[in-house]
Amino acid sequence: MTPKTSALGRGLDGSSALTIGVFDGVHRGHQALLAAARASGLPTTALTFDPHPAALLSPGRTPKLLGTLPERREQLKSYGADTVQVIAFDHAFAALTPDAFIEHLLRPLNPGCIVVGEDFRFGCERRGDVETLRAAGLEVTVLPGVFVDGVPARSTVIRQMLVGGQVTEAARLLGRPYTLSGEVVHGRKLGRTIGYPTANLSSDTRLLVPAPGVYAGMATLPDGRAVRAAISIGTNPTITENGPLTVEAFLLDGFDEDLYEQKLALAFVHFLRGTVKFDGLAPLLAQMARDVARTEQLI
Repeated sequence: MTPKTSALGRGLDGSSALTIGVFDGVHRGHQALLAAARASGLPTTALTFDPHPAALLSPGRTPKLLGTLPERREQLKSYGADTVQVIAFDHAFAALTPDAFIEHLLRPLNPGCIVVGEDFRFGCERRGDVETLRAAGLEVTVLPGVFVDGVPARSTVIRQMLVGGQVTEAARLLGRPYTLSGEVVHGRKLGRTIGYPTANLSSDTRLLVPAPGVYAGMATLPDGRAVRAAISIGTNPTITENGPLTVEAFLLDGFDEDLYEQKLALAFVHFLRGTVKFDGLAPLLAQMARDVARTEQLI
């Protein structure tokens, strides 16, 4: 193939299809970019950034993340990326002009084509756009936004849904249930004394925790097994006043194994109810039994 040339210099040998973004959550919009890159017939490279640009450029407005960086890598590959390259988003990188971004980052990757969304911006102060890429002699495929039942598949929209407990709606935009992972830590062990031993999840503080309430979901164990779970997020108001927010999962199907200091992933499938302060343990236990029964019915 004839190398593409540009005013900035080197030609391209067309060795990869490149898609670029933060890809937080790897939702249906991101999946469409990966699918289009794969359709080119070239090996697909996903170029992502860490930390989230807002953490550097606007620390007070940094969004909670929809997954860890290792999870993002895994999801990008599962949806079609042959290679995932992570760029450290630091002050030096943020200061790159659009031309420098192209010359020092994109050209060494030898893209035969670049696949981005219609709102793609890059370089210092987001001055670069699709036309900047094309003016540099790069082949660019631009995809329109993805809508699911009229709702845009965007990370910001998914976050809004999750903080409102709308996990079913968020799953439609993600293409899968939202999952929160972390390490199982020791809690007050009250659950064992009342017949509902729970796994207490400690997750990265940068990750988004859905709205307080009770959810029906699935727990993925370190060995890959999946077990149904009734998940509670809240401060346990029946037990204590002004307690810390906790994420606890009661694993169903007869599960009774030690998970302390092991990794657990909780997928939120259905919102069951909001947090309630009960008048003692008896009504709390009765409601927990109903929550478990509902989980068994729904999952």
